[in-house]
Amino acid sequence: MTFAQPRRADLPSSARSPRLAILRPDSGFLRLLAEDLTKGRTKERSYSESCRDWPEVKSHLAILLVPSDEQGDERDREQQERIWGLGIVRPARQTDRDRKVVVTRARSLRSLVPVSGLWCADGESDAELSVSLPESGPVTVGAGTVFANLRRISPDVEAEVQRLLPLLDEAEGWSEGELRWRDERDALLLFAKIAGLTPSDFSEVRRWDRTAARAAFVSGLTGTEIQPMFDDVRGQAAERFRGAGEVVVRAFSNRKGRHSYDLEATSITDQRVVEGGEGSLDAHYYHFDTRTLVTLRYLRPGPNGFLSPDTWRGLDEFRSRAHRLSTRDWRSADDYSLLDDPLFLRVHEPEPFTAALHRTSSGAIYPYGQFAGAISDAGETGLPGLSLRVLTRHLAHTSFAGLVRDGWLGASGVPFQVALEWVEASIDTAGVALLVVDFSLRQRGNGSGI
Repeated sequence: MTFAQPRRADLPSSARSPRLAILRPDSGFLRLLAEDLTKGRTKERSYSESCRDWPEVKSHLAILLVPSDEQGDERDREQQERIWGLGIVRPARQTDRDRKVVVTRARSLRSLVPVSGLWCADGESDAELSVSLPESGPVTVGAGTVFANLRRISPDVEAEVQRLLPLLDEAEGWSEGELRWRDERDALLLFAKIAGLTPSDFSEVRRWDRTAARAAFVSGLTGTEIQPMFDDVRGQAAERFRGAGEVVVRAFSNRKGRHSYDLEATSITDQRVVEGGEGSLDAHYYHFDTRTLVTLRYLRPGPNGFLSPDTWRGLDEFRSRAHRLSTRDWRSADDYSLLDDPLFLRVHEPEPFTAALHRTSSGAIYPYGQFAGAISDAGETGLPGLSLRVLTRHLAHTSFAGLVRDGWLGASGVPFQVALEWVEASIDTAGVALLVVDFSLRQRGNGSGI
């Protein structure tokens, strides 16, 4: 996707500086980041570092340092140390010895600049600030001074800071409404990938208005709002569920470019959730031409890493209702798929909502069958809930999108009315449903070469 250039973030002196972290990865890790830049790839890279004491799991602006030469005394190494580049870092899994961190959006500087410029005050080196900065990890002392010094080190550094600041999303948070926005945003982008959109195609989604969002993330998009049409499949979901709560419909189409797409997104929020009740999200993707259905239930583990029994009781209720919708075997004798169960579970890493639309959220996608087996094992061992640690295999979101797009995952031949019944079951058991109908006429792989 293409995005507007970030506005210059001239923070007043009284404003809180962004979360900062100093990282000292080894040369091999920096080499991987450099290769990604050379090949034009935007990848997430992770490594384990010795610092475990991150005060929060939110993203930090990362200052990436070149490993200092191990020759010479301490003073010489300090003079030699340079800033390699900047990026976004977030802490992930913690062990007894170290902490895994994930680095993304890393960019190298045109020329290495001395790191000693970070701890200057009034043009003079501040030895006390230098000592207080971490060897590696979050900057918890003097962050405002370090940030101000970072921006004035060089025009190259300032340009990269301006590019990265909007991606930190300082204003976003962890409220129930914001986390539902996060899930709906994530599902919309995953389904856009399934539909085969390239980064430059889905231009309408690059703009989002918080004030217009209300109960649904798609309310804040600038896509075309449509009215239900009774003589056409478009708008049927809006018409069917208009009494359930808040219903928002957005259409996204582009017939001008080489890669045409035609999507309709309908978000339905149950009235109890609109009024402040808790709710989670079921997201449904339906390819109209092949009548393919894929459903993602979004799950959020508690602070202890466990999913509560209520979470999987609600999931079991949904699955029970979905199974009763039809006894028809939807799969054709000519079909071949790796997995034709439409239900998958989407579990995020702990992270706040962000309005940035440059990537889907980090986390994993699990086939329901694998999840059900883990639930059974948890019940046999008497655990208080389901720990995500028992789920050892998962689908990366990029691989998942490709497998659905090519027909390897999902139930095909599902009547649209049955898909709407799944959506209704979602509203009743999760509280929020997103239905994305893909009207493109593209061919699907579906094992045709076998």
